[in-house]
Amino acid sequence: MSEQILVTFWGTRGSIAAPGRSTEKYGGNTSCVAVEFSDSMFIFDAGTGIRSLGVNIMNNRIPKEGEDKYEIYMFLSHTHWDHIQGLPFFQPAYHPGFKLNIYGSATQDAMLERLLIGQMDSNYFPVPMSSLGSDMNITEVTKEPMTIGDAKITFEDLDHPGGAVAFRIERHGKSIVYATDNELNKQFTEEGVLIEDNPMGKAYSKLVAGADLLIADGQYTSEEYQIKKGWGHTSIPALLNVAHKAGVKQTAVYHHDPMHTDNMLDELSSSYLHKFQDLEPRMDIFWAREGLTLAV
Repeated sequence: MSEQILVTFWGTRGSIAAPGRSTEKYGGNTSCVAVEFSDSMFIFDAGTGIRSLGVNIMNNRIPKEGEDKYEIYMFLSHTHWDHIQGLPFFQPAYHPGFKLNIYGSATQDAMLERLLIGQMDSNYFPVPMSSLGSDMNITEVTKEPMTIGDAKITFEDLDHPGGAVAFRIERHGKSIVYATDNELNKQFTEEGVLIEDNPMGKAYSKLVAGADLLIADGQYTSEEYQIKKGWGHTSIPALLNVAHKAGVKQTAVYHHDPMHTDNMLDELSSSYLHKFQDLEPRMDIFWAREGLTLAV
């Protein structure tokens, strides 16, 4: 029997948190997803949604006296505010019972560790990173795959201002890809056709091929993308068509625009839902919703 993997969306919004009555269903917190195996937890991005995840971990995962530290693996797609601003509010980072391993891509102008420390400089935050009580390790990844326990993690660069990285996790025959903040429209037509043998597009297709679950940027409608070209995000039809051509089994449309209300996301979901379920092969799609847990 294959292992059940639980995926929970703790933050689904892009760019800036957007709390309020009009975003209650899909959520107003910025990017954070937890992937739980039987013996470990992987976290993808540390937007404002990671605060609630931290509370949940503190209520359920604090090691008892004599037990080993509880180890958490955190992967940061990049260091824009909506992907790291929740880290100073992540309670396990302050507790000595946890070991926090943070992975992210190298940047052109500053090291990952220096950027995270800078976010907690006294000009921006009252508590310095040096005061965090957990055992914390920060590592810049290369394109070489890495192994954590029984999980293999593969990395691929994305098309986003300042750079970003996608992650593919494979374990016990299951695969999950986290690929937010990416401008697929530069690499593919909205119909999912590769543009001029684009190398980044080819690498993306290979990364997501056959994934059991793809969590990916679909921030804009087709009309919105026309006035926001170069902003580093993907139109919904481009995302879904590329995913289907790559044989993805299930796609979560993610990183919702802060101006997209629950009603608008409901309408978008309804307009695309049946199209891809009725195609061959079938691809299930859904709009990521804060608080949703699904088994892969």
